[in-house]
Amino acid sequence: MGTTVFSDIDWSKEGKQVGSLFLPHSPDDDAWGVIPFPAASIRNGDGPVVVVSGAVHGDEYEGPVVVAELLRKIQPDDVQGQLILLPAFNAPAMRAGRRTSPIDHLNLARVFPGDDFGAPTQQIARYVAENIFTLADFYLDLHAGGRTLFIQPSTHVVVSEGMAPELVRTNARLAEVFGVGITVQTTNMGDYRMPAAYTSVGGIPTLAAEMGMGGWVTGDSVKATREATHRFLKHTGVLPRIETVPGVPTRWTRINGAAAYVFAPCDGYFERRFELGDAIATGQVAGLMHHLERPEQEPEPVYFKSGGTLYAHGLVGHVRAGQNLAVLTQDISAP
Repeated sequence: MGTTVFSDIDWSKEGKQVGSLFLPHSPDDDAWGVIPFPAASIRNGDGPVVVVSGAVHGDEYEGPVVVAELLRKIQPDDVQGQLILLPAFNAPAMRAGRRTSPIDHLNLARVFPGDDFGAPTQQIARYVAENIFTLADFYLDLHAGGRTLFIQPSTHVVVSEGMAPELVRTNARLAEVFGVGITVQTTNMGDYRMPAAYTSVGGIPTLAAEMGMGGWVTGDSVKATREATHRFLKHTGVLPRIETVPGVPTRWTRINGAAAYVFAPCDGYFERRFELGDAIATGQVAGLMHHLERPEQEPEPVYFKSGGTLYAHGLVGHVRAGQNLAVLTQDISAP
């Protein structure tokens, strides 16, 4: 027996279908209920199958806004092939405005390829992995910093050991077409449980993007996400006539291992001494960790372990031991 998840969308059918994925769920207040995950399929003749998702994390909003806009506006005559839209990939988390699902406290970006009979987040990951990603010729995964992270608008290209050179080149071209200022080449530190990493390792041309920060959603961030997404979709051929505007040249970078991260050494209150985009030297002071519950104790300096450019940093001042405070990137040549 396979997954219990089902859908009112026939993925092989021509035309436009707007519906849901339904995950059977039996909590304390509902014996025979389901969790709906909005979805759409717009199919017209032969051509590439392109999947676009938003809200893998429920506090990241630019992706869901733009994917929902495509769902409303795109008609079969606009499409050559098939466009599959998942505007709220992690619907329970989006309803709660949280990074992780409030139902099982799992992070959808850490469970692929999922489990047919696991927790709800694992089940929806498994359905998409088996029933949607297996159809895909391209995948675009739209993220943002969410309510805990400031991050520079950027794309992520997964490059894993043994990945076919042609796939690396295809993904690199997708990043350049997407046309935002920074591309991060990443191995995910060997963790391929994110949907974009899972599809990349599986041989599907894939791009992930970080297009907002702080749990905000602004006219500028939505506009940038819309324009970049349109460029991506036109390049794949699935929306050959969609209007686009030029992007900008992208600077290739990487997160150079564990030394690129700064983590809180203890519980406390972090006084940040950097800004996004700063040039950082190895050994530079990142900030001070204050122990306000013990005011007689001097604050503890926290140092950068490597140099680079300040790519992302935490949003909150009151932090726990191990919480991420900052991430650096280093410039590299395009693959």
